[in-house]
Amino acid sequence: MADTALSRKDRRAQIAKAAKAYGIKGPESLDLHEAYKALGQDNVMRAVQLAHPITVSHPRNVHAWVVMGGAALAQREGATAQAFFERAVDLSPNEVAALVGLAKAHVLQAQPEDATRFSARAFAAGATEKGLARLYMELMRQMGRVQAAADVIVPVVEKLNDAEMCLMLADMLSDIEETNQSAVWLDKAWRLNPEPELHRIARLRALVYTRRLELAEKLADELLADPSVQDRDIVVVYKVLILRVTNRPEEALSVAETHEFVVPERYAEVRGVMANILQDVGRDKEVEDAYLEGMHVTGSKLKVSKAFGAYLMRQGRFKEGADYFADRLDGTQRGYIPYINAAPENLEALDSVTLIGEQGIGDQLALLSLLRLAPIDLSRVTSRLVTDGRFVKALAGNDFGFSVVDRKSFTSEPQHVVPRELVYIGDLTRYITAENRGAQHGAWVNPEKARVQHLRDKYARLAQGGPIIGAAWSSASMLGHLRSVSLMDILSTVPDGALVVNLQYGDCRAEIEAARKARPAVAILDDPEVNQMKDLAGFFAQIAAMDRVLTIDNTTAHACGAIGHPDTHVLLPTGSECMWYWGPSGTPDPWYGNLNLYRQEKLGKWDAPLSLLKQSLCP
Repeated sequence: MADTALSRKDRRAQIAKAAKAYGIKGPESLDLHEAYKALGQDNVMRAVQLAHPITVSHPRNVHAWVVMGGAALAQREGATAQAFFERAVDLSPNEVAALVGLAKAHVLQAQPEDATRFSARAFAAGATEKGLARLYMELMRQMGRVQAAADVIVPVVEKLNDAEMCLMLADMLSDIEETNQSAVWLDKAWRLNPEPELHRIARLRALVYTRRLELAEKLADELLADPSVQDRDIVVVYKVLILRVTNRPEEALSVAETHEFVVPERYAEVRGVMANILQDVGRDKEVEDAYLEGMHVTGSKLKVSKAFGAYLMRQGRFKEGADYFADRLDGTQRGYIPYINAAPENLEALDSVTLIGEQGIGDQLALLSLLRLAPIDLSRVTSRLVTDGRFVKALAGNDFGFSVVDRKSFTSEPQHVVPRELVYIGDLTRYITAENRGAQHGAWVNPEKARVQHLRDKYARLAQGGPIIGAAWSSASMLGHLRSVSLMDILSTVPDGALVVNLQYGDCRAEIEAARKARPAVAILDDPEVNQMKDLAGFFAQIAAMDRVLTIDNTTAHACGAIGHPDTHVLLPTGSECMWYWGPSGTPDPWYGNLNLYRQEKLGKWDAPLSLLKQSLCP
């Protein structure tokens, strides 16, 4: 029983307060209070002595079971803790402490799937425990489910308002190249605590990711001039990136070559950046050595291997490229979905396959075309794609016949899958050969006909007989500057009397308004009915409603390829920013077969491809 050295009045007051908090009347409510207190003081034996009798006298009281579960956790008895917490959750499905305890009990038993599932439930119920948030992010990162983790953990990190957690979330998002989202959390970490070196570097990263390059370069120089800065290697890596994006390749190469790196991983990273710069300036003979040295210096491949694999595939060396591309994922992720799962001897034997989406929307559209090459009998095999929830409606009725599962539900609900049936879509690159190059051609996405017609009719009324032209011109990624043009560049290829429909994501109202004033003979429509960031199905229908599409290499280009748009024109950068599926040269579209390509000759110079585009469309 609880301590009785209180006056009767005080004791009655405490019992009343405890009864209200714990849902049972009488002295046992105070026992529960004391049990929680003992647990917090690591006095496990006393906590059990106080709570166990209540599990007998009040078996439907959730708090007694939570205390018993916490005591078992403290003794590292995972299975016992699980049983107690499951009893608590049966009684109260949204009891935060019980859900948190269940997640930790599964961690103790090395059951990461259940641990992350109950962690997500705990956060949805209101949990804000920093330790659990850190554990959840680590597990989800190891399992290669970063985007799904971000969807769950962002509200939690917002509530915690903790610089360490902001940095952890930023690093996780950076892993999947969500640099704009990462920048938000890097900047927040710095604002919460601007003095530590790690946070000053976070500020540098945020500036680079959001292309505030003048400020970024100034900060990089300040950090390099500060003798107290220890991690000079990472600052140099970002300095080199800044010089590359601002089109100063020789200066970038000089900085990279002259710095004495201390950390092998940073040296490997900068060699990968150098390989990209060497491609940008046409020094192709040096590219392969830079990639290989970057991988060999640490024995770790990952991002450098992915970039080298893409480079080889762009050169038509598909077998070598696919092998290196396969090493883009770390050992933990490969432990869940090994590369051998995509091998022909496995795929040919399957009756069911679960395809795991990776990379961005555009890349997924490109990679899914490889189902035409893979040895999967889609007329017989039950297939599904786990990916961004926006694809659920957008890919309904696709020609391959796979269903689409929102990755949020896939990662938060129990799944019964045979491990060998899980396949990363990027692993299907192993089936491209010089002989079958082009066999993946053809449309396979079918926009909703009624919505296409609705949009088409609306735009035709506004166009008043003029052509309906969709336009996308900018990429917001860290290196998107190298792919982007201006809206006025696009409009230079458009005839007077045209209706130009904005297919560009993000807030571009100021640029559109300026373009309207500069080209009053061209109507520019920003249609609020379609928001591609939330409604991919509507975006695909919108594209299908266009007479013509003018775009840079972004999601719009891939959507046009996947739906088979017959009059699409794509501006491509040179160097490493020319994605591998477009090949190294030529105007025919080697990937989808229906796009018209206009290639840059020198990085940062768009005059030549824009001139060719104008000659083609407005002779």
